[in-house]
Amino acid sequence: MLARVLRLGSTRSIHLRSAKTRTASKSSLREGTFIGDELKLRSGSHYIKCLDDAIALFDDMVRSRSSYSAIDFNRVIGLVVRMNRPDVAISLYQKMELRRIPFDVYSFTILIKCFCDCHKLSFALSTFGKMAKLGFQPDVVTFSTLLHEICLEDRISEALLLFDQMAETGCTPNVVTFTTLMNGLCREGRVLETLALVDRMVENGHQPNEVTYGAIVNGMCKIGDTDSALNLLRKMDTNHIEANVVIYTAIIDRLCKDGQHTDAQNLFTEMHEKGIFPNVLTYNCMIDGFCSVGRWSDAEKLLRDMIDRQINPDIVTFSALISASINQGKLFEAEKLCNEMLRRGICPDTITYTSVIDGLCKFGDTKSALNLLRKMMDTNHIKADVVIYTAIIDRLCKDGQHIHAQNLFTEMHENGIVPDVLTYNCMIDGFCSLGRWSYAERLLCDMIEREINPNVVTFTALISALVKNGKFIEAEKLWDEMLRRGICPDTIIYTLIIDGLCKHDRLDDAKHMFDSMSSSQGCSPDVVTVEPNVHTYTVMINGFCGKGAISEANALFRQMKHNGHVPDDCTYNTLIRGCLSGEIDISAELITEMRSSGFSGDAFTMKMVAEMAYHGRLDKSFLDMLS
Repeated sequence: MLARVLRLGSTRSIHLRSAKTRTASKSSLREGTFIGDELKLRSGSHYIKCLDDAIALFDDMVRSRSSYSAIDFNRVIGLVVRMNRPDVAISLYQKMELRRIPFDVYSFTILIKCFCDCHKLSFALSTFGKMAKLGFQPDVVTFSTLLHEICLEDRISEALLLFDQMAETGCTPNVVTFTTLMNGLCREGRVLETLALVDRMVENGHQPNEVTYGAIVNGMCKIGDTDSALNLLRKMDTNHIEANVVIYTAIIDRLCKDGQHTDAQNLFTEMHEKGIFPNVLTYNCMIDGFCSVGRWSDAEKLLRDMIDRQINPDIVTFSALISASINQGKLFEAEKLCNEMLRRGICPDTITYTSVIDGLCKFGDTKSALNLLRKMMDTNHIKADVVIYTAIIDRLCKDGQHIHAQNLFTEMHENGIVPDVLTYNCMIDGFCSLGRWSYAERLLCDMIEREINPNVVTFTALISALVKNGKFIEAEKLWDEMLRRGICPDTIIYTLIIDGLCKHDRLDDAKHMFDSMSSSQGCSPDVVTVEPNVHTYTVMINGFCGKGAISEANALFRQMKHNGHVPDDCTYNTLIRGCLSGEIDISAELITEMRSSGFSGDAFTMKMVAEMAYHGRLDKSFLDMLS
């Protein structure tokens, strides 16, 4: 049903989206179109209606350049910049340079800004150097413009050098200059340097404003220092500087990511009390935070609250809620959210589709997941990513639909989507479960050829399948390959191999593997050694019991408890069944210990005891002890 909602709504969403796009385009055209302006030059007034008029006037000025000053040229080119054509402005300045028309400091500043707007920092720096070489003194606007672009490219060390150069030339930085540099430092998480810059700013007679504080708060939140961010927020209150929605949102976002949802909610309430209205980003932070900890009902209340306040939810809002509702099995609620999203003309994106497809796969509905994948790509023209394909392939493999999984895997390659290690692991594990380990090994070779590094999960699937089927030579080769690659085996792969060896009557090899767990097995010396867990001990105990080595099984049971591992019901039942074959008294003690630990006999133990009691080989009181 959920998939059908998205499918049926997709066409309507496309039409709505297209209509909105057309409307938005017309609106943008109206706002962005130059409506004309009058320029007062030395030669008189000139009315400029469009770019062609500006270029024509410029050409006339070049032909009779003696009648115009550098200020006149700057005014015309400045108008071109206002038309959002920095590329044209650059070409006009280059024409001036070729005709040897003099520049002034403002000419260089505008040219530097144009290079920065075109993201040509090297040209901007070259122009700055030429400016100084010709004896022009850059002003605060020149420095600030260049600093802004350097910081945008995360070249903070160069920005600091330029800032120092600014002071050396006697140019006093203003609030914009300080804030630009602070923002750059904060983006790198250099909060202490930012705070030192605030002190320097105050010494220069400038008071930080909400933009300055916003940059610092954002930097603090970026490195996870919400305590300092909250202290700075309180300092703003003390200094009577009103924090804005951007500052509150930054702190709320960090608090939610750190799991401090109560603090985030308190800050959210504080915003309302101060008359600072949350925007869609604020609500999204809160909603995503609640969804991440399973507080779906709180998240839904926030959605209703933002709608009541006429704050339009966006695709991020709905994606978070839909994903959370699906993860909690609330498919009906997810369907309602999809309907609401489509009704508002919001078309699902890759994230939304991923959430729905993953949910459908989680609940075993691969047919709907595949249908939705087709609709997503063929109708909505949204390219599926590796995450979506992997989710479906994983479910298909788990459901035994390996041919469909293989076809989908092939389709990924055909569509130019490169499978990742998770995709390969799903395929390899699926084919290993069928006993098709030769094909699974080919997949391993394929991923290595594509330079996709296998991990311990990859080798676990292959090695355990080979061991299970008695292919010990092949398993040993893969084990050596895993170690050669520096991949350290974990408890899971050890346990699976030990279990396979025990089931193939290779008890000595199993015990050797068990004892080797405490060594690094070819991994780097700094790797933490692997310790057997309760399941590993139980498997080994079962192996001993299967061969009638009850004393070894009991010894391992004692070692297990000595090493701090608490036996579970499976451990007790395994050893009890082993002891019933010859160590009746010990089995009675184990039953008593098991019952005192809160466990009871499982079906296999109960059946064994009942049969032994029926044939007179065991006292019937054992049945009472177990129940």
